[in-house]
Amino acid sequence: MSQSTPISIPLLHGRYRIEEQLGAGRLAVVYRAYDERLQRQVLVHMLRKELLGQEALRQRFIQEAHSNARRSHQSLLEVFDSGEIAGRPYMITEYVAGRTLRELGALSLEEALLYFRQLVGAVAAAQAAGVPHPPITANNVILVEDGHVELLENWRTSAAEVALDAACYRAPERTAGGPATSAAAVYSLGLLLIEMLTGRRVIEGDDPRAVAQAHLSARIPRLSEIRPLLYSPALDELIQLATARDPSQRTPDATSLGAALDALRRDLSGDTRRLDRPPVQPPGLRERINRSTGRMAAPRSIARPEPAAVPRRAYTGQSRRRSIAGMAIVLAMLTVFACAGYYGISVALDRLTNFELPRPALDLPALPDLGIDWPSWLTGVVGGRGQVLVVTGVPDEGLNLRAGPGLNMQVVALLPNTTRVRALDGPRVVDGVPWMHVRATIADQDVEGWASLNFLKPE
Repeated sequence: MSQSTPISIPLLHGRYRIEEQLGAGRLAVVYRAYDERLQRQVLVHMLRKELLGQEALRQRFIQEAHSNARRSHQSLLEVFDSGEIAGRPYMITEYVAGRTLRELGALSLEEALLYFRQLVGAVAAAQAAGVPHPPITANNVILVEDGHVELLENWRTSAAEVALDAACYRAPERTAGGPATSAAAVYSLGLLLIEMLTGRRVIEGDDPRAVAQAHLSARIPRLSEIRPLLYSPALDELIQLATARDPSQRTPDATSLGAALDALRRDLSGDTRRLDRPPVQPPGLRERINRSTGRMAAPRSIARPEPAAVPRRAYTGQSRRRSIAGMAIVLAMLTVFACAGYYGISVALDRLTNFELPRPALDLPALPDLGIDWPSWLTGVVGGRGQVLVVTGVPDEGLNLRAGPGLNMQVVALLPNTTRVRALDGPRVVDGVPWMHVRATIADQDVEGWASLNFLKPE
């Protein structure tokens, strides 16, 4: 959504070369610039021209620039410089680009907790320093690289969208006229975590005032009610404490929320143990004899009635359903194995002889709904072996192709946007990020490596 709009000062203070206007926030217009001295890209935030005559807003911009310089966290924009030119204040920060959490939609539990912990830490750092932090919304969180997010005031959001965006996360006491407290930020974080795990907001609408008023009476549902397959009582409890309507019953600040989140992550990643079983008394001699002969004996003094004959037809319907289900499973597996064999042979020929067999798009019948949690290799998830994917949504530098799955693995190449790759293996989740083993052609040379599946889409 960027637009090429040069300003009258192409080189700011003989150092920052303005390249393009990216957008505008509440107070500032944001430009992409190049630091000629340190040879790096930066962001230039300049007070909007129409606000120059409003001294209160001008002082607010200057104060926010000074406050931002005092806070320090890897998920908050780092301030490099600030000043004033021709009576217009400005601030220089690090350059970031990427997709918002709102654009990413629902995340896996591992990804959501990884990103959420960074956001909680950023808010806790701002609260500890006694300085404001950017509004907590999914549009203000940008995934800038594999496994790393930044909380900032999104300059691509219009003024009308900003008001509605903030209302979806506003704490009830803020709507009632209360101050912006640490507990109010925790409420917003709790709603954001629900959205990260489900892909939708708990409270939304078209009117900012109506949405804000809804927080005064709305019941925040448990996560298990929205996403039943994600059953975690400890996670449900953490969210309920963070989103309590009464601030006195809510997690008090981001530091406390971070401690609770760390305990939850340790519990989720801990080893399981055997369940305790009650002691069982060893069987007596008569019971052992009866088990070996397959019948139950009764005392001789008590007459045993003959058991009533069970009609064989009582189990005919259940047996028939089981047979049909078994046949459906076998047919589905045979179909998938045949397709997988054909695609595997075509991929092998393509790789060894550069001869690619035709691979028509197969419209396979949907697997029957038998109450079975079908595995991903039967359902055809994104990123299957041999599938052609396209790199999309990465910053200007390109998507890192690494020697193995993991953020600490060596980078072997850069894949620009729109690069076509072929999936070879995966996905594998390492460091909270899904990775795909792919092969691509760059400068007429074939390269292989592991890339983040967050930036790979089906062709």
